[in-house]
Amino acid sequence: MNISYIILSSLLGIVLIYGIINTRVSLKYETEKEIFDLHTNLASNYIKQTLEISYEFLTYILFNILYLLLMGHVKLKKKQH
Repeated sequence: MNISYIILSSLLGIVLIYGIINTRVSLKYETEKEIFDLHTNLASNYIKQTLEISYEFLTYILFNILYLLLMGHVKLKKKQH
């Protein structure tokens, strides 16, 4: 059961990393346009907030994977004794 959670969490993490990279590229182009168009400030703030939330969620997923791996390791040690 833990293996399926680890696999699903890993896939979600990969999708989230892709989203973070995509958002960082969007932020780069929005901040470059800021020189020419002053109305992109709202878009830049939205992208920065999205990145912040994505980083926090990725941290949660990584801790979740680590927890599942450690609990699986503990269960294996208990079965061996």
